[in-house]
Amino acid sequence: MVTIDRNACNRCGDAKEKRCERICPGDLITQDEGGWPVVRPREDCWACTACVKECPVAAISLRLPFQIEQGAGVSLKASVKGDKTSWTITDHRGKEEKFTLRAVRKIVS
Repeated sequence: MVTIDRNACNRCGDAKEKRCERICPGDLITQDEGGWPVVRPREDCWACTACVKECPVAAISLRLPFQIEQGAGVSLKASVKGDKTSWTITDHRGKEEKFTLRAVRKIVS
């Protein structure tokens, strides 16, 4: 399940359409009355992580399904810089593990 941290979110500088709103393939992110992005309905989220990767301030995280999770507080966050995506996994004890992957784009002709 995707969650948006209002303490970290900068609302994309009050842009009319937020980056997470634009990138969501299920059209599940919208804005509340205050212009904050919200996921609606949360149970319809595909957990594709497109919004997680798109957020420039890492305000969006993916709570892993209960089948994977060993306790509350488990999350997966991503940040993108250039052709690299850095992932941070937090376990139920608060321990973080970070890794970075290079995006490989295949050109199809």
